[in-house]
Amino acid sequence: MDPTRANVLAVHDFLTETLVAANDAGGGFRYAVALFPRPGRFDALVFGIVTRGGESTTLTYRLLQSLMEQTVWISGRVGATIRDAKAFGPPRATPTGLLDQPVLHLTFTCAMGPQPDDTERTMPFESTVFAGELRAPILLLLQRRPDGWPG
Repeated sequence: MDPTRANVLAVHDFLTETLVAANDAGGGFRYAVALFPRPGRFDALVFGIVTRGGESTTLTYRLLQSLMEQTVWISGRVGATIRDAKAFGPPRATPTGLLDQPVLHLTFTCAMGPQPDDTERTMPFESTVFAGELRAPILLLLQRRPDGWPG
């Protein structure tokens, strides 16, 4: 997916519709972002982001760090935490030299249940997503804007 103006506008519109629908259902979300594949160096696909404010940039490890501090809701329906998938196993600190590098793959740990309180009664589901495998945007809704993220 090339981050052309038309694609960014389509993702932005889809993001806005999803945010409105989730809030109509009582979600109370104040921030929304779409993850999508975009060409990085040497045309290798990395994660790009589009905010509801219409800003488009590359997801870097610096941005990811503040996103990992809070629960995100995938399409406003599934609660999840996100971390980098540089190494499988327990999360580890990102070396300072990598902070401004683009993120290539992410691990989502999803907690599912019919009610938010039910997540403690079910086994979390973990999935690793590589930027080059995305065929459609992943929409993330949050209660607040992560530190350092564009509006």
